[in-house]
Order: sequence, then C-alpha cells, then structure tokens
Amino acid sequence: MILVPSQTGRTFGLVTLMLPGTDRKRSLSLYQYRVTYRNPDPVEPGCAMTWEVSGGRLPYQIAAERLDGGAIKWHCSCADAVYRGEDNPDHVCKHVHGLLEMMPTLAKPQRSACQHAA
Repeated sequence: MILVPSQTGRTFGLVTLMLPGTDRKRSLSLYQYRVTYRNPDPVEPGCAMTWEVSGGRLPYQIAAERLDGGAIKWHCSCADAVYRGEDNPDHVCKHVHGLLEMMPTLAKPQRSACQHAA
C-alpha cells in the first residue's frame, strides 16, 4: 500500500492488486484502489468508506456501507455487480473480492440488488 498525502493534509491510501483482467483469457491485470472517502466515525451507520478502482475497461467506485447492526454492505458500480446482483443479492464482484482479500479484517460482504456506489 502506498500512502499519498492529499492537498488537504490528510493521507489517503493507494493499493495495487493483480486481478483477472478484461480479456477472454482473464489474464492477470493491475488494478489500483484509491481511497476517496473515510468516515471519521468508525461506528456510525451509513457510508463508511469509498474507493475509486482503475485498471479495467472503465473506472469503478466501491462503497462500504455500515448498517445499523454494524455489518458492512458492499456496493460496486461495475456491470458485474449491478446485473448479477439483481438476481443474486449475495453476489460480490471481483473488485470487492480483491479488496477483501487485501484487508481480511473487513466484514463478510453483504450485497443489495442493483445499487451503485455513491
């Protein structure tokens, strides 16, 4: 992980992971996760943290939503998360899986159908 100071003096993280790529062979490709928001209150329900993901066909956004009970619900703006999530609310895309593998202390993913990251 690379820590990058922002113009506001806060330090944000940048994580680079190897994930299956967009080609037919799903060759490993570099994906970068940049923290774009972190809620200063770690137990407050609502948006806990957001990331911008680059390296695929398009940039995507991931949001971690903290529920009232403390569980985390994951949202990704990629087509896989949106369309497969309509039929299977438990489906989590490769972008979220990659993030969870990098930070195993995060909660098990809970995904709601057809919701985009904010």
